[in-house]
Amino acid sequence: MNEPNWKEAEERLYLESVSAIKQFSAEHANEEICYFAFDSEPYYGYVLLCFDTTENSVMEAKRSAERALNFTAQSIEKGMNWQMANSYMTSANLLPFTNNTGDFKYQGYTQVDFAGWQEFADSDAYPKGYSEDQDYLEGNLSIVFWKVIDRLIRENHFSVLKMASPFFVGYGFHDQDQVLLRIINWGDEEGKM
Repeated sequence: MNEPNWKEAEERLYLESVSAIKQFSAEHANEEICYFAFDSEPYYGYVLLCFDTTENSVMEAKRSAERALNFTAQSIEKGMNWQMANSYMTSANLLPFTNNTGDFKYQGYTQVDFAGWQEFADSDAYPKGYSEDQDYLEGNLSIVFWKVIDRLIRENHFSVLKMASPFFVGYGFHDQDQVLLRIINWGDEEGKM
């Protein structure tokens, strides 16, 4: 079983992303978009291209913040001990935007499939990481995501969208925290990219 060709995967994901961004822009010209992200379970050989609107992002962030507040309040009422205080009092759920592609308005707008990734992951040739937290497919795909996103930004492909200020770009793997790679369109000329 051969390892995935990451350069080929990068080029294909880039081309599919350009196409999806153009198509999405034509279909949703009046919606303000605040976040573009890749969502993947590389073991199953796919990448979802996801878009979120400002309106949905704020609504989901508010919902998440309310859940976090209620959970913390209930934990304190039940007698939270001092050892747990920091982990309960600080929360990734307290963000001014949603950072979970599962909550995006257009979570799986487009899917790009990569044949052979699952078969390779199940083979004896699959490289093992230095620790349980390291995974060959996720590590290499993280690099691909960064390269594709950087190229999309450099070549100004997001400009066809009605972009919020600021505009977030990132990626995530299922059941892991989202990675925010870049913030663009800050609203001033110097900070746009």
